[in-house]
Amino acid sequence: MSTLSRLVDRIPPRFHAASVYVPVLVLASLIRLINLGSPQALVFDEVYYVRDAWTLWNLGYEAQWVGAADFAHGDVNAFLTQGAFIAHPPLGKWIIALGMALFGPANPFGWRIATALAGIGVVFLVMLIARRFFSSLGVAALAGTLVAIDGIAITMSRTALLDGILAFFVLAAFLAVLKHLDTPKWGGWLLVAGALLGAATAVKWSGLYALAAFGIWVTVVETVRHYKANKGFDWLWGSTGSVLKNLAFVLPTAFVTYAASWTGWLVTRGGWGRTWAEDTGVGSGAWGAFRSIWKYHRDIYDYNIDLTAAHNYSANPFSWLALYRPTAFYYEAIGDGTVQYITSIANPILWWAGGLALIALIVVMIRRPSWEVGAILVGITATYLPWMLFSNRTMFQFYTVTMEPFLVLGLVWVLVWMWRKHLRFIVVTFLVVVVAISGFFLPVWMGWPIPDWFAMAHYWFPNWI
Repeated sequence: MSTLSRLVDRIPPRFHAASVYVPVLVLASLIRLINLGSPQALVFDEVYYVRDAWTLWNLGYEAQWVGAADFAHGDVNAFLTQGAFIAHPPLGKWIIALGMALFGPANPFGWRIATALAGIGVVFLVMLIARRFFSSLGVAALAGTLVAIDGIAITMSRTALLDGILAFFVLAAFLAVLKHLDTPKWGGWLLVAGALLGAATAVKWSGLYALAAFGIWVTVVETVRHYKANKGFDWLWGSTGSVLKNLAFVLPTAFVTYAASWTGWLVTRGGWGRTWAEDTGVGSGAWGAFRSIWKYHRDIYDYNIDLTAAHNYSANPFSWLALYRPTAFYYEAIGDGTVQYITSIANPILWWAGGLALIALIVVMIRRPSWEVGAILVGITATYLPWMLFSNRTMFQFYTVTMEPFLVLGLVWVLVWMWRKHLRFIVVTFLVVVVAISGFFLPVWMGWPIPDWFAMAHYWFPNWI
């Protein structure tokens, strides 16, 4: 299929996977782990998630903080016992808290190690999925490398925000669904997918989009398979049975996983709204806890739907593929004309090419449907299309970190097609340019101290400032 694939094929089979996966994972790990503790500051929304994670670990629920507390410089226990209203479920913050418990709450490395590991995991999952789609370790290495060196994947792996963890669970669920479709008679992979989708939803509710999209995907594929394998209306009964079985495997597992993430809030009494039912006289005991958590979820829904406040880095989802308004996470003047600047922008050349590849995949799917193309489009649909329905809401470009792996897989599909059409010079030239651009942006993805003029050289357009 490619020169890289032919070279890999010469390696003894038992070393194939390791010889390809390990170097890419080492590259991804170095980029994500080196100097992870810098800056010694709460970057962008770390100001919320890091502190929430630490109160979860100590109290079992998110709590309020003393107003003047400087968490980044040692005031790590200046939290109160009064619950705080939080707009996202707890699981992502529990995962962040694990790193803080291991390395200490005052250590920025501890804040970020969980998201860094999730980002490395995303690279590995992309390679597994690409191997499944293209039957080539060389192409798997290419896909993994492109994610490993892409800016939004790097920055979100080096910052203690929720979206990188969400991306890991969504991509893992995607792979579990692929495994199920390969072995549909065994429902174990559906149980795994259900648990992973429940975990994704327990990080951010946008995981529900993946739950719905992947569920429809499995239903459509299995219905078509039953139709092709059976005569008359027998396919209808078979496909109906498959749908009911899939629902029985996925939905309860997802619900239990999601509900388990609220255990800390349920077994304590200090969380925001935990005693609302008792205080208002509408329930007590288990029933009161149910009424209270239902009320909390209604409040979270109302907050997220009505979130339309102006923000300097707000980016409409219709502009995401154009990289119209990337999010600058951090900027600090160090002195002597040196600054520390962190941006979450993707590799522009890689990203814009991925957008063009998406258009190509849609055309291909209309003209000559392909299993792999359809699966990639399902992933993009689950992680991008629903946001367009809420385009008036305050949103940010970095939400696309969940879509980025699927966009890269789509781009790789096009690159493989071009390679087979003997457009190899174009493919190689494009990859060289992508690597060069990643090298140029790497200092502002990893937050290295750089001259101010070099930071400004990354503002290609006024909206990138």
